[in-house]
Amino acid sequence: MESGTSLERMVFFSDAVFAIALTLLALDLKLPAGIPAEQVDDALVAALPQLLAYALSFLIIARTWMSHHSDFARIRRFNVNLGRLNLALLFFIAMLPGPTSVLSQYGDDPTPWPSVLYAANIAAVYLTMAAIWGYARHADLMEREMDPDAHRKVFSIRLAGALVFLLSIPAAFVLNAYTPFLWLLLVPASWAARRLPA
Repeated sequence: MESGTSLERMVFFSDAVFAIALTLLALDLKLPAGIPAEQVDDALVAALPQLLAYALSFLIIARTWMSHHSDFARIRRFNVNLGRLNLALLFFIAMLPGPTSVLSQYGDDPTPWPSVLYAANIAAVYLTMAAIWGYARHADLMEREMDPDAHRKVFSIRLAGALVFLLSIPAAFVLNAYTPFLWLLLVPASWAARRLPA
């Protein structure tokens, strides 16, 4: 099979998985059936954790899709190992609605496990994205004119994202419901990774 055709099929399949994952995230965004009109305000406030978990996961999946799109504009050739790495990424993307639902329902409880499950899933997304990027360069699957410094910068940003979520896993056993505040470190971590010297 021609490499270009295989690459295109993989990208189209990936787009479908990203779209389905984004759609599944919204399934938890509903109020309890049959609540009286005078309790709607309280129900909306109670649903705020669900909305925040949905927004965070939507942002992460959307940014991952945009990065994936950008990556495969530069990856020109396909091989089986690249396909396997891409399937690993799609595994964690397709799984994300599950930890998002757990986080939205139990994230306020005094237990670390909703945050641990969520952080592990997101860290895996970042690590597989870094693995795809690094492998494509190592296996000479990318465009020849790719700037090595630009390549290292993208790789560093992905490792920085993974590191933020990995470090939040042990911290969750101390912070419990406050663990998601640590994930805000993703912004300065990405900023710092962009400015690392070549």
